[in-house]
Amino acid sequence: MPQAQTAANPVGTVERFCPLCSADNKSLPVSRYSAPDWRLKSCPQCGFVYIENAPLYDALAADMAWEKRAAGEEQRRSREWSSLYKLSKKSRWRLHILPRKKFAELLARHAAPGNVIDLGCGYGDTTMAGDGNFVPHGIEVSTEMCRHADGLFRQYGGHAVHAPCLEGLKQFPDQYFTAATLRSYLEHELEPAAVLRETRRILKPGGVAIVKVPNYGSVNRRLRGHEWCGFRFPDHLNYFTPGTLREMGEAAGFRVTFGLTWKLPTSDNMYALMTRPE
Repeated sequence: MPQAQTAANPVGTVERFCPLCSADNKSLPVSRYSAPDWRLKSCPQCGFVYIENAPLYDALAADMAWEKRAAGEEQRRSREWSSLYKLSKKSRWRLHILPRKKFAELLARHAAPGNVIDLGCGYGDTTMAGDGNFVPHGIEVSTEMCRHADGLFRQYGGHAVHAPCLEGLKQFPDQYFTAATLRSYLEHELEPAAVLRETRRILKPGGVAIVKVPNYGSVNRRLRGHEWCGFRFPDHLNYFTPGTLREMGEAAGFRVTFGLTWKLPTSDNMYALMTRPE
Protein backbone atom coordinates (compact mmCIF):
# COMPACT_ATOMS: atom_id res chain seq x y z
CA MET A 1 0.00 0.00 0.00
CA PRO A 2 1.39 3.45 -0.88
CA GLN A 3 2.60 5.61 1.95
CA ALA A 4 0.20 8.36 3.06
CA GLN A 5 1.20 11.82 1.87
CA THR A 6 0.96 15.15 3.69
CA ALA A 7 1.77 18.76 2.83
CA ALA A 8 2.29 21.44 5.47
CA ASN A 9 0.38 24.70 5.26
CA PRO A 10 1.33 28.04 6.88
CA VAL A 11 -1.25 28.09 9.68
CA GLY A 12 0.06 25.36 11.97
CA THR A 13 -1.88 22.46 10.43
CA VAL A 14 -1.06 19.77 7.90
CA GLU A 15 -3.26 18.66 5.00
CA ARG A 16 -3.62 14.88 4.90
CA PHE A 17 -4.49 12.30 2.31
CA CYS A 18 -6.40 9.28 3.63
CA PRO A 19 -4.08 7.62 6.18
CA LEU A 20 -5.25 4.15 5.12
CA CYS A 21 -5.35 4.18 1.30
CA SER A 22 -3.67 7.53 0.48
CA ALA A 23 -6.69 8.82 -1.47
CA ASP A 24 -6.86 12.57 -1.99
CA ASN A 25 -10.30 13.56 -0.69
CA LYS A 26 -9.89 17.35 -0.66
CA SER A 27 -12.71 17.85 -3.17
CA LEU A 28 -15.20 15.80 -1.14
CA PRO A 29 -17.68 17.37 1.30
CA VAL A 30 -16.91 17.16 5.00
CA SER A 31 -18.64 14.73 7.32
CA ARG A 32 -21.66 15.98 9.22
CA TYR A 33 -19.66 15.25 12.37
CA SER A 34 -17.01 17.86 11.54
CA ALA A 35 -16.18 20.65 13.99
CA PRO A 36 -16.11 24.33 12.91
CA ASP A 37 -12.32 24.46 12.41
CA TRP A 38 -11.65 20.79 11.66
CA ARG A 39 -12.64 18.92 8.50
CA LEU A 40 -13.62 15.32 9.18
CA LYS A 41 -13.61 13.20 6.02
CA SER A 42 -14.91 9.71 5.30
CA CYS A 43 -12.88 8.13 2.52
CA PRO A 44 -15.16 6.69 -0.19
CA GLN A 45 -12.46 4.26 -1.33
CA CYS A 46 -11.67 2.47 1.94
CA GLY A 47 -14.14 3.87 4.49
CA PHE A 48 -11.53 5.35 6.81
CA VAL A 49 -12.59 8.44 8.79
CA TYR A 50 -10.01 11.10 9.65
CA ILE A 51 -9.37 14.80 10.22
CA GLU A 52 -8.03 16.20 6.97
CA ASN A 53 -6.46 19.42 8.32
CA ALA A 54 -4.62 18.07 11.34
CA PRO A 55 -2.64 20.19 13.84
CA LEU A 56 1.12 19.84 13.71
CA TYR A 57 2.93 17.87 16.41
CA ASP A 58 4.25 21.03 18.07
CA ALA A 59 0.71 22.30 18.58
CA LEU A 60 -0.45 18.97 19.97
CA ALA A 61 2.49 18.87 22.36
CA ALA A 62 1.96 22.43 23.62
CA ASP A 63 -1.28 24.37 23.25
CA MET A 64 -3.47 21.36 22.40
CA ALA A 65 -2.05 18.72 24.76
CA TRP A 66 -4.95 16.77 26.18
CA GLU A 67 -3.76 17.01 29.77
CA LYS A 68 -4.18 20.79 29.43
CA ARG A 69 -7.57 20.63 27.73
CA ALA A 70 -9.33 17.79 29.55
CA ALA A 71 -10.90 19.87 32.34
CA GLY A 72 -12.24 22.42 29.85
CA GLU A 73 -13.68 19.67 27.67
CA GLU A 74 -15.41 18.13 30.68
CA GLN A 75 -17.01 21.48 31.47
CA ARG A 76 -18.06 21.99 27.85
CA ARG A 77 -19.75 18.60 27.68
CA SER A 78 -21.56 19.22 30.95
CA ARG A 79 -22.78 22.60 29.70
CA GLU A 80 -23.73 21.68 26.14
CA TRP A 81 -25.01 18.15 26.61
CA SER A 82 -26.98 18.91 29.77
CA SER A 83 -29.31 16.05 30.76
CA LEU A 84 -27.78 13.52 28.34
CA TYR A 85 -24.31 14.13 29.78
CA LYS A 86 -25.54 13.83 33.36
CA LEU A 87 -27.40 10.62 32.56
CA SER A 88 -24.27 9.22 30.90
CA LYS A 89 -22.15 10.04 33.98
CA LYS A 90 -24.67 8.46 36.35
CA SER A 91 -24.90 5.30 34.28
CA ARG A 92 -21.21 4.62 33.84
CA TRP A 93 -21.74 1.31 35.62
CA ARG A 94 -22.83 0.02 32.20
CA LEU A 95 -19.21 0.21 31.04
CA HIS A 96 -18.14 -2.33 33.64
CA ILE A 97 -20.65 -5.11 33.03
CA LEU A 98 -17.72 -6.97 31.50
CA PRO A 99 -14.37 -6.84 33.33
CA ARG A 100 -12.21 -3.92 32.23
CA LYS A 101 -9.24 -5.05 30.17
CA LYS A 102 -5.92 -4.35 31.90
CA PHE A 103 -2.81 -4.00 29.80
CA ALA A 104 -0.67 -5.68 32.45
CA GLU A 105 -2.80 -8.80 32.13
CA LEU A 106 -2.84 -8.60 28.33
CA LEU A 107 0.96 -8.34 28.27
CA ALA A 108 1.36 -11.25 30.67
CA ARG A 109 -0.96 -13.35 28.51
CA HIS A 110 0.34 -12.49 25.05
CA ALA A 111 3.92 -11.16 25.31
CA ALA A 112 7.24 -12.87 25.95
CA PRO A 113 9.49 -11.40 28.68
CA GLY A 114 11.94 -8.74 27.55
CA ASN A 115 11.98 -5.16 26.37
CA VAL A 116 8.55 -3.61 25.82
CA ILE A 117 7.61 -0.17 24.55
CA ASP A 118 4.58 2.02 25.22
CA LEU A 119 3.73 4.40 22.38
CA GLY A 120 2.25 7.60 23.73
CA CYS A 121 3.30 6.53 27.21
CA GLY A 122 1.97 9.60 29.03
CA TYR A 123 3.31 9.96 32.56
CA GLY A 124 4.63 6.41 32.53
CA ASP A 125 2.05 4.96 34.92
CA THR A 126 1.86 2.10 32.51
CA THR A 127 1.37 -1.56 32.71
CA MET A 128 4.90 -2.88 32.73
CA ALA A 129 6.85 -0.62 35.10
CA GLY A 130 7.81 -2.72 38.09
CA ASP A 131 6.99 -6.07 36.45
CA GLY A 132 10.12 -8.18 36.61
CA ASN A 133 9.34 -9.81 33.26
CA PHE A 134 9.47 -6.59 31.26
CA VAL A 135 11.93 -3.74 30.80
CA PRO A 136 9.80 -0.63 30.09
CA HIS A 137 10.47 1.93 27.39
CA GLY A 138 8.23 4.65 26.01
CA ILE A 139 7.77 7.47 23.52
CA GLU A 140 5.86 10.64 24.39
CA VAL A 141 5.43 13.95 22.55
CA SER A 142 4.42 15.91 25.67
CA THR A 143 7.52 17.36 27.38
CA GLU A 144 6.15 17.21 30.92
CA MET A 145 4.73 13.71 30.58
CA CYS A 146 7.90 12.32 29.00
CA ARG A 147 10.12 13.72 31.75
CA HIS A 148 8.03 11.95 34.37
CA ALA A 149 7.90 8.68 32.41
CA ASP A 150 11.64 8.67 31.81
CA GLY A 151 12.34 8.96 35.52
CA LEU A 152 10.06 6.03 36.23
CA PHE A 153 11.27 3.75 33.44
CA ARG A 154 14.95 4.26 34.29
CA GLN A 155 14.31 2.69 37.69
CA TYR A 156 13.65 -0.56 35.85
CA GLY A 157 16.36 -0.40 33.19
CA GLY A 158 14.45 1.37 30.42
CA HIS A 159 13.88 4.95 29.33
CA ALA A 160 11.43 7.27 27.56
CA VAL A 161 12.08 9.19 24.33
CA HIS A 162 10.71 12.71 23.90
CA ALA A 163 9.56 12.78 20.27
CA PRO A 164 6.66 12.08 17.94
CA CYS A 165 6.31 8.30 17.88
CA LEU A 166 7.43 7.81 14.30
CA GLU A 167 10.65 9.71 15.01
CA GLY A 168 11.12 7.99 18.36
CA LEU A 169 10.68 4.48 16.96
CA LYS A 170 13.51 5.08 14.51
CA GLN A 171 15.89 5.44 17.45
CA PHE A 172 15.53 1.74 18.29
CA PRO A 173 17.17 -1.17 16.42
CA ASP A 174 15.35 -3.89 14.52
CA GLN A 175 13.71 -6.63 16.59
CA TYR A 176 14.52 -4.98 19.92
CA PHE A 177 11.16 -5.50 21.65
CA THR A 178 8.94 -8.43 22.46
CA ALA A 179 5.85 -6.25 22.72
CA ALA A 180 4.45 -2.78 22.13
CA THR A 181 1.40 -1.19 23.69
CA LEU A 182 -0.65 1.42 21.85
CA ARG A 183 -3.19 2.34 24.49
CA SER A 184 -5.54 5.15 23.39
CA TYR A 185 -2.72 6.42 21.17
CA LEU A 186 -3.24 5.52 17.51
CA GLU A 187 -6.27 7.79 17.17
CA HIS A 188 -3.94 10.75 17.93
CA GLU A 189 -1.20 9.83 15.44
CA LEU A 190 -0.64 11.97 12.34
CA GLU A 191 0.85 9.02 10.41
CA PRO A 192 -0.72 5.86 11.89
CA ALA A 193 0.16 3.51 9.02
CA ALA A 194 3.83 4.50 9.10
CA VAL A 195 3.92 4.06 12.88
CA LEU A 196 2.52 0.54 12.58
CA ARG A 197 5.17 -0.33 9.98
CA GLU A 198 7.93 0.95 12.28
CA THR A 199 6.37 -0.91 15.21
CA ARG A 200 6.55 -4.14 13.25
CA ARG A 201 10.22 -3.46 12.47
CA ILE A 202 11.25 -3.07 16.11
CA LEU A 203 9.34 -6.18 17.24
CA LYS A 204 10.92 -9.60 17.35
CA PRO A 205 9.31 -12.32 15.21
CA GLY A 206 6.29 -13.45 17.21
CA GLY A 207 6.23 -10.11 19.03
CA VAL A 208 2.90 -8.42 19.62
CA ALA A 209 1.41 -4.94 19.52
CA ILE A 210 -1.64 -4.51 21.76
CA VAL A 211 -3.86 -1.72 20.45
CA LYS A 212 -6.77 0.12 22.04
CA VAL A 213 -8.69 2.78 20.09
CA PRO A 214 -12.20 4.28 20.13
CA ASN A 215 -14.68 2.23 18.10
CA TYR A 216 -16.21 4.49 15.44
CA GLY A 217 -18.39 1.54 14.45
CA SER A 218 -20.08 1.40 17.85
CA VAL A 219 -23.83 1.58 18.29
CA ASN A 220 -23.38 4.44 20.75
CA ARG A 221 -21.71 6.60 18.07
CA ARG A 222 -24.68 6.08 15.79
CA LEU A 223 -27.16 6.85 18.55
CA ARG A 224 -25.42 9.91 20.03
CA GLY A 225 -24.10 11.43 16.84
CA HIS A 226 -22.19 14.66 17.53
CA GLU A 227 -22.31 13.96 21.26
CA TRP A 228 -20.44 10.66 21.05
CA CYS A 229 -17.62 10.57 23.62
CA GLY A 230 -15.12 9.43 20.97
CA PHE A 231 -15.20 12.76 19.14
CA ARG A 232 -12.36 14.94 20.45
CA PHE A 233 -11.32 17.74 18.14
CA PRO A 234 -8.59 18.18 17.10
CA ASP A 235 -6.49 15.64 18.98
CA HIS A 236 -8.39 12.56 17.77
CA LEU A 237 -7.16 12.55 14.18
CA ASN A 238 -8.23 9.01 13.20
CA TYR A 239 -11.52 7.18 13.70
CA PHE A 240 -11.24 3.39 13.36
CA THR A 241 -13.80 0.67 12.86
CA PRO A 242 -12.82 -2.98 13.43
CA GLY A 243 -12.53 -3.36 9.66
CA THR A 244 -10.25 -0.37 9.04
CA LEU A 245 -8.09 -1.19 12.08
CA ARG A 246 -7.58 -4.72 10.77
CA GLU A 247 -6.84 -3.45 7.26
CA MET A 248 -4.23 -0.95 8.45
CA GLY A 249 -2.55 -3.54 10.68
CA GLU A 250 -2.42 -6.16 7.94
CA ALA A 251 -1.04 -3.62 5.45
CA ALA A 252 1.80 -3.01 7.94
CA GLY A 253 2.63 -6.72 7.95
CA PHE A 254 0.82 -7.87 11.10
CA ARG A 255 -1.54 -10.73 11.71
CA VAL A 256 -4.52 -9.02 13.37
CA THR A 257 -6.88 -10.79 15.76
CA PHE A 258 -9.60 -9.72 18.17
CA GLY A 259 -10.58 -11.41 21.42
CA LEU A 260 -14.16 -12.55 21.97
CA THR A 261 -15.17 -9.27 23.66
CA TRP A 262 -12.58 -6.97 22.08
CA LYS A 263 -14.77 -5.29 19.44
CA LEU A 264 -18.30 -5.39 20.77
CA PRO A 265 -20.61 -2.98 18.91
CA THR A 266 -21.97 -1.90 22.30
CA SER A 267 -18.57 -0.65 23.44
CA ASP A 268 -17.10 2.78 22.68
CA ASN A 269 -13.60 1.23 22.59
CA MET A 270 -12.03 -1.79 20.96
CA TYR A 271 -8.81 -3.77 21.28
CA ALA A 272 -6.72 -5.64 18.73
CA LEU A 273 -3.74 -7.97 18.96
CA MET A 274 -1.27 -7.41 16.14
CA THR A 275 1.35 -10.13 15.87
CA ARG A 276 4.54 -10.03 13.79
CA PRO A 277 4.67 -13.37 12.00
CA GLU A 278 7.47 -15.75 12.95
